[in-house]
Amino acid sequence: MENGVVLAFDFGGSKVGIAIADLKGARLAEATTATQPSRGARWNFVQAIETARKLMGTMPGTTELAAVGASTFGIPTERGVLLSPAIPGWDRLELRRELVKALDCPFVRVRTDVKSAAEAEARSGALVDADPGLYLNLGTGLAVGIVSRGEVIDGANGAAGEIGYNLRQVVDLESTGHGNARLESVVSGMALAAAGGRATGAELVAADVFAGEAGNDGLAVVLDEFLRELSFHLVNLVITLNPTRVAVGGGIVRSWARIEPALRRALQTFVPFPPELVPGAYPFDAALVGAISLGLSEAHVPLRARAGPDDHLRRNQHVTST
Repeated sequence: MENGVVLAFDFGGSKVGIAIADLKGARLAEATTATQPSRGARWNFVQAIETARKLMGTMPGTTELAAVGASTFGIPTERGVLLSPAIPGWDRLELRRELVKALDCPFVRVRTDVKSAAEAEARSGALVDADPGLYLNLGTGLAVGIVSRGEVIDGANGAAGEIGYNLRQVVDLESTGHGNARLESVVSGMALAAAGGRATGAELVAADVFAGEAGNDGLAVVLDEFLRELSFHLVNLVITLNPTRVAVGGGIVRSWARIEPALRRALQTFVPFPPELVPGAYPFDAALVGAISLGLSEAHVPLRARAGPDDHLRRNQHVTST
């Protein structure tokens, strides 16, 4: 396919990143569209598809769509995307089949966004030769990708590294298992924005909390508490996994100068064998880089192996059958 391209999506809770790359991985075009969670899964999916079609329309007329790669929040399965509360109805969206149908392309591969990001860092980024390596994603939500011998560990249900569901303290065992018992309720972009809003009475995003800290004692306290809790759980995780390197990515890494000292101090003080601590090589779009790689891997599947969408789905290891 001489004029073939791959189309990549990074479906996030607040935005969808979209890119077109040639079959060597070079980006040819990209776009971003904001999500509106209150409008539900179908509306947001359609908006992303329409943006992708417009982007494809900028390509030469001879361009052919060879494959599609998609990263998504939650755990993609054949029947929906599990653990995906950010957009109502996303849990019922059969994402791969919907992409096949909407783009008229049977060669589609999907994976959880943080695992795609971790794979991008392991293949060509900050976790190259890190064994084990740990990718910490500080974005709208909270999760990690665990790299062993160059491969990202999926887990039995595709949910390895979903630390946003970790309990915070012993008393949480008496809770119902939802809400504030989860780590993500205090350590995530959403949680930081909410805490900043409570401290100021204003509607904020996470970046506003960092930007406003210098002139607001309340926001300074919010950030200190955020970093203390994050450091506590990162220390325990690092002791468990004993990684050689921790790479940190996600939108919050724009404030690396504020985040890094607290994390480094905790790791150096409490971990028997402290790992390297570095920002990701693709700090803000690793999941999109990973989605491009998914599309490339699908585009390069030998033609004789392409028996059709259903056979492909069964051999697609990045879609769990849970």
